[in-house]
Parts: sequence; C-alpha cells; structure tokens
Amino acid sequence: MPRSHHTYCVAVAPLSKPPLAPAETFQTARTEELRFHLLLLTAAVLIGALLQVDGPPWLRAIFEAVRLDSLAGLLNLLLAFLASILAHELGHLCAALYLDFTLMGAALGPFQLDVWHSKFIVCFRAGQWTRCSVSAIPRGLDDSWRGRMLTVIAAGPIVSLLCLLASACLALNQTAPVSFWSSCAEVNFFLAILGLVPNSRSAAVRNDAAFFLALWRNAADAQDVLRCHQAIELTLRGLRPGDFPQPLLHELSSFTGRPYTRLIVAQRMVEWAIDSGDISLASAWDEAALSASVHCGPRPANRALAESACFDVLFREDHPSALHKFAKVKFALLFPPSLAERAHAAYLVARKLSEQASGHILRAQYHLPHGDCYYNFERSLLDRLHRIVLS
Repeated sequence: MPRSHHTYCVAVAPLSKPPLAPAETFQTARTEELRFHLLLLTAAVLIGALLQVDGPPWLRAIFEAVRLDSLAGLLNLLLAFLASILAHELGHLCAALYLDFTLMGAALGPFQLDVWHSKFIVCFRAGQWTRCSVSAIPRGLDDSWRGRMLTVIAAGPIVSLLCLLASACLALNQTAPVSFWSSCAEVNFFLAILGLVPNSRSAAVRNDAAFFLALWRNAADAQDVLRCHQAIELTLRGLRPGDFPQPLLHELSSFTGRPYTRLIVAQRMVEWAIDSGDISLASAWDEAALSASVHCGPRPANRALAESACFDVLFREDHPSALHKFAKVKFALLFPPSLAERAHAAYLVARKLSEQASGHILRAQYHLPHGDCYYNFERSLLDRLHRIVLS
C-alpha cells in the first residue's frame, strides 16, 4: 500500500514556523565554565594543604605518602588518577546497564567507542586526552525515568567514595604499593568532595552535582533532558520519521532548552518534514539545527553541518552552499558510517564528480541495518541521491 504523506502536512500545520533559539553568549558560558574549574582547582589545593597541616592523623599519613619529588611518585599519581576516573565512569555505566539503559557510546582519552545496532565502533581522536565519559539513555520514558536517571548519576560519586575508603584502608595497612594506594585515596577524596559542588547552568556540560540537583528539583533542565531523550528514542524505536507521534512532535517543536536538545529536536523535525513532503518546513528546521549546533560540541556540530550540506544537494540544488559547508566538515568524525558515506557522495556530486559518488552510495546502503523502518527513510535519501547521480 503506497505511503501517503499529505495527512501529516495538514495535521501538523501549526509547526510551519519552527521556534528558533534566542541568541546566547556562548563565549561567556565557556569563560564562566573555565573560571569555575580554576576555582575548584584552587579550592582543592587549599583543602589539601590545610588537611596535610592540621587534618586527622590517618588522613595526614595518607597525604604524606604521596610523593611528587620523583618520577615513580608522579607515575603513581597519574595511574591513580586514570584508575579513579575510570572507576567513577564504570559506576555510571554499571548502574545504567542494570536499570535498562541503552548504551550510546563512551570515551576514554583519545579513544571513542560508539554503539550502533549492537556493533561497537572504536576510533582514535587525536588531542582528546582528558575525556572520560559514558553516554546512555533509559529505555522506556515512563514515570520511573527521573528516579532511574538520579540513580545512574549518583552511582559515579558513590563509587568514588567507596574507592576512597578502600584505598585509604589499603594505604593505612601498609599494603604494597603504599604510594599508589595513597594516591588513589587522595584523588578519590577530591573527586568525592569537590564533585559535590554543582557547576554553572551556563556550562556547556553539567557536572554530576548540577545534573543531580536539576533532576531532583525537577527543574527546567530536567525537562530539557527528558525532551532530548524523547527525540533520541524516536530513532531508537525504529519509527519512520513520517510516523513520529504527532502530539510528541507538537511538544518538541515548542520546547526551547539547551543547545544540544534544540539540535536533536531540530534534526528529528527535519527528518519528519522531509518524509512528510514539506521541504520548505524541512529547510526552516535545518536552519534551526545549524543555529543550535554552533553552541554544541565538535561532533554534533560537525554532523549538523554535514546533514545541512547533504540537504543542499538533495533538495535545494544549491551546490555552492553545499561546498562551502563541506569545506568545514571533518569527514573522519562523522557517525554513523552510513552518514559518512552519504556525505562523501553528496560532496562529490556538489563537485560535479558524480561518477565517483556511486561507490559511496553503495557503501552507505551496505551499512544500513535491515528490518528497521527508520533506516528505510535513510534509504530513500540514498535513492534520491542515486537518481541525482544518474541524471
């Protein structure tokens, strides 16, 4: 039975003008975030100095065992820092898996792990040595959503506290190597204590304390996270964009929150509008996505730029604009693989090298999973691109 898109265009007529985000002082937000971390670092140094002078005897014994006047002492501190951060993130991960979250990806220094339809894709990102994070969203956004989120957020600091107690006991019992366990105790002490200080709402990424308080109070940020998860879950459920629930589309289209949420929502709306046959509406949402992506991290911003350039080729027939955007796209950072291949093909079409684009289209089709209605929409984009190549 042929699909009819006209019903969707009529039913969601109020969405004809997407809510563009107000201008934000992104540079100010970054400056405030840097100031916050510098203040935390200063506070950590002062607290450590005070405790080493006038703290409990057992705590002074642990701190004094941390020696930074030798290479071995520095290596112990570095290994303790890496182990403590890894344990903290594993706390988040184990709680998320236990509470039925979908693992989206993880990062450890320059190594990026992405999960895509039960496939694990590992890549190396040069220059990203300080990252350690886990990305997951809960399956089923029911009434238990907020409680499950609070548990996962709290799991990291709880693990840091347990590591502090365990490493302190090992250090005080003179268990070899004492210097390493003392370093672990010191690092986890600062992770547990200073991690209780929430950072600014204007920060690009909220820390555990700020995130926990926002969800606990059910503040605006909690609604922002919920909307983001709802928009992402539409694709995880495998729905074709034209079949996205209309009430949810209305809620998402009128919601204005943090830049990353606005970007995810705008991307879903672009897909829905394209699949519904309303290209002018899709174009407006594409501009909204680009506007929000400026204030996001490099990966989502890079993807938004590539998607917009593909849109220029597929629906606007504006090759100069597409080439201008593709010149800024880092193809190696694009995920999933089907998007990277589609972007390569669209880039070659824009350069009038269509004969070289067919191979990328075939590889993009190969990467798409079968039996998922959402990726049937992606196949329709590849079919359209293939027709442009043939013409």
